[in-house]
Amino acid sequence: MPVFANSASRILSLALLTLIVNTQDWAGLLFFLIPLGILYFRFPHHGWHIFLLARKLRWFFLSIVILYFWFYPGRDILPLMGRFSPSLEGVNQAALRISSLLVVISYSCFLLLLTPRDSLVSGIRFLLFPLKFIGIDGEHFALRLGMVLSIVPQMSVRPGEKKKIKNISALIDRAADMMKSASEQANDFELNDAVNIEKRSPPGILDILIPLFLFIWLLYS
Repeated sequence: MPVFANSASRILSLALLTLIVNTQDWAGLLFFLIPLGILYFRFPHHGWHIFLLARKLRWFFLSIVILYFWFYPGRDILPLMGRFSPSLEGVNQAALRISSLLVVISYSCFLLLLTPRDSLVSGIRFLLFPLKFIGIDGEHFALRLGMVLSIVPQMSVRPGEKKKIKNISALIDRAADMMKSASEQANDFELNDAVNIEKRSPPGILDILIPLFLFIWLLYS
């Protein structure tokens, strides 16, 4: 991701990657794990931040395990357990789905952590520019969305926080509080005109080739 100079290219590539990952088997997923491993190696502090964020989703991952282990058709792993035995195909699909989600979460967080706020807003505004031709002003939406997205990762792990989230309800409440606080801060930035939307830098060769490659992959996947 750091090789991208153009923020719009980063955002577009992430959107295409999210669509592609959900259609891949283990071989296809491995293709995305290699550059992701490089990112974790180059930015270990951000990697630890992402790990703490992903850990808060453990109950959601557990629900995926339960649904796929015992409700996905396939061969029983433990035939002696009868209907209570998880299926081999279910175990494989649960691991694949969780891995895919972790890949998307990781790339999303790296995008937000490595892209300056002004660049993020500029990229979203560029991608929403075609809406202007159908009478929709995407600039205000781009500003708010960019501000909220840039604030949420910083709030996901609060310094000195020791209280653990013990259930899904608490996790949802925490997420709602985060979004409310982020939205309030975004309003403050708007009122104070604190966001300086940068001029778009000309796209480099990778800014063009990588989204194009992902788009072609999506068409044939």
